[in-house]
Amino acid sequence: MRNIKSGLLICLSALALGCTAQKRQASSNTAELLDRKDWKIDTLRRNVIWYHFNSATDSEFANQNVNVVSFDPKAKLGKAVLVYNKEKDSLSDFANKISGAVAGINATYFIEKKDSADYMHLRLKGVDIQQVKVPRTSIYWWKHQGMMTFNNEGTQFDIQFSPTDFAKVKSENIITGAPMLIDNYQPVGLTFADTTGLKLDLKKLHYEHYLKHQGVRHPRTAVAVTKDGKLLLITVDGRNASAKGMSAKELTSFLVRYFNPKSAMNIDGGGSTMMWINGQVPNGIVNYPTDNKKFDHYGQRKVETALFIK
Repeated sequence: MRNIKSGLLICLSALALGCTAQKRQASSNTAELLDRKDWKIDTLRRNVIWYHFNSATDSEFANQNVNVVSFDPKAKLGKAVLVYNKEKDSLSDFANKISGAVAGINATYFIEKKDSADYMHLRLKGVDIQQVKVPRTSIYWWKHQGMMTFNNEGTQFDIQFSPTDFAKVKSENIITGAPMLIDNYQPVGLTFADTTGLKLDLKKLHYEHYLKHQGVRHPRTAVAVTKDGKLLLITVDGRNASAKGMSAKELTSFLVRYFNPKSAMNIDGGGSTMMWINGQVPNGIVNYPTDNKKFDHYGQRKVETALFIK
């Protein structure tokens, strides 16, 4: 009887240790999320975590719908891939052409108005597909304030302020966006387009004016890099009572509160905001694109670039 009890205790101890190890692993996988209240968490792959925030009661972020995908390249499973199509595609169409895609978002974009010049920089595998040409005096000057660089292997990422001369950037891949939200843990997005106390009618400003574009609530798409090198893909829904959208200031506060990344940058937004997750019904789109004026998953806009984890 003593031997049976001893064996049982050993088995229970081993089981407890196994459970503890599993808890530790799960905790490690989701360590970047600082507060889990109002979040749903789904492991898409051992190194790819999907976070979904929705709250009707949060004092700061009620009626917001946010999706975040975290990719850990240190696990050496998969990579990030930036794809470009001059003719444009919906995000789900982009995804269907990428073997092994797990998750993705729309990326940077290009303007097509006659009164503008190129204001975004795009470099893929060492080739500058588009270069910034707008002067500082242009209404579009702020559009390339930040840049994300990454290696050809899709495993090392950095986000920082753009230089005056992109030719001096040695990275194989560059996408620009704006505004910078967080720079080396400094929440610079809090002041970029802060309209608090301004006696200014934003409706009278040019649509691309940085105060009107970033100082009010819209759907948002952003990227961030954590202290340990994880890449975060972020979408914020908007233009709906259940998903009001965020200003650049609000998005900065949200990221600091829940993830505190080392760096972060807004890359696009409005009707272009889309997130795709492999296997999700009906078409992989998990947020609520707004181009069809409905709160569903079908209002995709065709875009030139998309960023995927595969």
